[in-house]
Amino acid sequence: MFELIFHPEAEAEILALANNVQGKALRALAKLEAEGHQLRYPDTAPIRDGLFELRAGGKDITRTFFAFSKGKQIYILRTFVKKTAKTPPSEIKLALSRLEQLL
Repeated sequence: MFELIFHPEAEAEILALANNVQGKALRALAKLEAEGHQLRYPDTAPIRDGLFELRAGGKDITRTFFAFSKGKQIYILRTFVKKTAKTPPSEIKLALSRLEQLL
């Protein structure tokens, strides 16, 4: 079992999601917490510089950016509803800056 460490704004973003989308995101986070490094595509995908995305699909697609820390800790950095085929670079930059804040 891994420990999820939420950036304060990422936690607020999850809580602000609509109930159906929030449920999907929380189930994906529970799976990440249980499986950690062993969780692979299609549930997770590498982005860059140690940043990964947790993918919760269906009608409304959410992405949660996260990074592994030492031991069994995972930083949860950013959650958003994805509306375009390609992840916006601004979302990646925001997640990386939040990671720097937590380190």
